[in-house]
Amino acid sequence: MQKKKQTTKYLLPVAFAMILVIFLVSGVFFMRNSLMKLTVEERSNQLEEMVTQIQANLTSGLQTHWNLVEGLNNAAQGQHFENTQELCDDIALLERVFCTELYGSQVMFLDAQGTAYLANGSVGIWSDVIHLIDGSSQHTFVSETDSIDGCFLVFSRELDSPITVGEDNVRFTHVVLLKDIQTVKQYYTTTTYGGRAATYFIKSNGTRVYFDADDDDVIGARNVFKALGEAEYVQEQSFDAVKEQLDREGIATADILLNQTEYFYCLTSLKNYNMILMLLIPADSVAVNTMNMMNSTIRTQMIFISAMALLLLLTFFSFIKVQRSSQMVKLEQETNRELNRLRTVAETANAAKSTFLNNMSHDIRTPMNAIIGFTNIALKHSPPPEIKSCLDKISDSSEHLLALINDVLDISRIESGKIQYAPMPVDIAEVSDSVLTIMYGYLSNRDITFRTELEEPQTRYVLADAVRVREVLVNILGNAVKFTNDGGTVTYAVSYLPGKDDHFINVRYRISDTGIGMSEEFADHIFDEFSQEEHGARTQYKGTGLGMAITKRYVDLMGGAISVESKKGVGSTFTVDLPMEITDASAVKQKDYSVVNVDLTGMKILLAEDNDLNAEIAIVQLEELGLQIARAVDGEEAVRNFAENPQGTYDLILMDVMMPKMNGYEATKAIRSLQNRPDAATIPIIAMTANAFAEDVQASLDAGMNGHLSKPIVMEEVIKTIARNLN
Repeated sequence: MQKKKQTTKYLLPVAFAMILVIFLVSGVFFMRNSLMKLTVEERSNQLEEMVTQIQANLTSGLQTHWNLVEGLNNAAQGQHFENTQELCDDIALLERVFCTELYGSQVMFLDAQGTAYLANGSVGIWSDVIHLIDGSSQHTFVSETDSIDGCFLVFSRELDSPITVGEDNVRFTHVVLLKDIQTVKQYYTTTTYGGRAATYFIKSNGTRVYFDADDDDVIGARNVFKALGEAEYVQEQSFDAVKEQLDREGIATADILLNQTEYFYCLTSLKNYNMILMLLIPADSVAVNTMNMMNSTIRTQMIFISAMALLLLLTFFSFIKVQRSSQMVKLEQETNRELNRLRTVAETANAAKSTFLNNMSHDIRTPMNAIIGFTNIALKHSPPPEIKSCLDKISDSSEHLLALINDVLDISRIESGKIQYAPMPVDIAEVSDSVLTIMYGYLSNRDITFRTELEEPQTRYVLADAVRVREVLVNILGNAVKFTNDGGTVTYAVSYLPGKDDHFINVRYRISDTGIGMSEEFADHIFDEFSQEEHGARTQYKGTGLGMAITKRYVDLMGGAISVESKKGVGSTFTVDLPMEITDASAVKQKDYSVVNVDLTGMKILLAEDNDLNAEIAIVQLEELGLQIARAVDGEEAVRNFAENPQGTYDLILMDVMMPKMNGYEATKAIRSLQNRPDAATIPIIAMTANAFAEDVQASLDAGMNGHLSKPIVMEEVIKTIARNLN
């Protein structure tokens, strides 16, 4: 009896241990499946975001062609030609005047029988004329007609007043702009994922219209929908479900296998152009950081399970020896409570971080608008040279700060490779010197010797992204000052080396300091994200650990190289080599604070802006152009002001978004819904707000606005936007 009791005593903890191990292993597999599902969702979301950006760029770029068609209509309507040769000569003239060749387009006129005429004569009956008989005045579709070689995106408009030709007064009823489908590529880029992304334009029936990629077409079929329907889907999906989601939501993503390789694809409807855009990317190029994190998490879980198994084994032997099972259960409970507490803290911190970043974008841009706006106002009043020099430096520093805000606040853009590289003609010596003003601010109240070794370049004018170059240099120089104690030395050297051929030079920046240095082990990881040395004097300098990672991304983006040599307690030397294409001095744009040459005199603007400084800046700058400005201090007053004044009082409304009582979105919807005002639905409303993310632009358009201007405002863009919306 005693032996049976003793056996039962040991069987219970053994059974409990086995059940616990099974539970933990099952939990690992469950969590792994959950992580895989979350990872697929993250990849799909990232791909959808990329496709949405391409769609926005396409829509914006192709809208220009409708402007061309409208101009062609105004120029050609109502004319009479003696014969078709005169008509063709006029088409050639219109193409030269409107520079259609720059847009990869050509002009075509259609007579009432459907005969098409180009600049070089008639091409016969246009087979796609069937698209124009539905009663609408405007049409957009893809054409692969036999009448004209090539594949075109068609922009067709019925002439307000038909053209007549010859004594019989043959009527020409439509003006058509044929855009070569291959030239659409200029409105987007697929290099974000290392050039491995492929872009397809597809008709609504699934037929491929255009394909663009660095590699071969892995779809390998004329009908893309058929190929996608026959592909093997990794997740529990089907092409029918994807197509249904596309029809319902306008965008859909799926995970498939093609030639034993996993791919993600995203479909989005270009409804206004009767096409579907598809982006196809190898799975190993999508959300790489997320996959690495998931794999690291799974490895950590396996280590944790192994540790728990060992712990259970030790617990079992401890129970046999000292019968302390109750204490071990209590310890496990306390550990679980602490893990739950830490998880709650982490989730709260992550939510606070997201809220903080979103709010900071708006809160920082609002005072930045005042700084940049008043600086530009002062510069336009011909200040004395000394004051102008100070204002120029304020302007340069403000622009640099704004660039930092744009990049750092949106970490997801960096992780998904959305950093924009925009080389422009610049004086490289001025770019290299421009960081000195910022550095002297870093050196104030510091006893540090700052040495410069600036070589005079034989070729000063190159193509470079001045903002990115400045950020790289300021980041490295700022770290040099931060990690160098008083009494030390920081050296900034610039030299110029031959490039790969006569059209390029290599600009070398060497930044040395006598600071605390770093260990060889940490130097190998200095450019990793969130990398910070954990031991030694360097740990007292707090930071995000993103600075050098961002610097490395920028250098790579510019086709350069960065290296570091460092020794603990001696100092560090960073070397940056940037290849730059040589350009002509005449291409370098000089600073010009004048506005674009557009006459807006007498136009009446209603400005809805609750911030007094921002309102003052906008009113001063707009009134200088002859505009008449009326201000509303919130959205509610803007709606009341518009409703209580007769039609024609205002030509356009500039609408802030973040306002008390009624925000800009609500105010816009309220104006658009006014039933007793015919102009409520047509008056241009432009958002002018510190909300500058892509989703903010879309929110403005969804609310019924005609455009979006981000603060800090750039007057040239403001004027162009006003002029464009007022024709």
